[in-house]
Amino acid sequence: MSEFRDFVPPWRVVELEDAYRVEDANGLVIASLFFVEDPEQLTFTGRLSRDEARRVAARIVEISDFRAVMRELEEREGERPTATRPKH
Repeated sequence: MSEFRDFVPPWRVVELEDAYRVEDANGLVIASLFFVEDPEQLTFTGRLSRDEARRVAARIVEISDFRAVMRELEEREGERPTATRPKH
């Protein structure tokens, strides 16, 4: 499977009982970040704390925002003629 999927913005974070899920605008799951709330379980489960999972999910959503800004800038650059430097 070599084709790339386009994850439709905006992406959003959905809070579940024991995880945060990042979905695109079509509901396609991009990531699931599982967490535990019991500090003793953090050491032996390998899961994130609730706060860590929330912060990581938020950073993933920022990728979507960044991609949208980059696309907009690329489209604007495509509309403008490129400046040429004078030769010395």
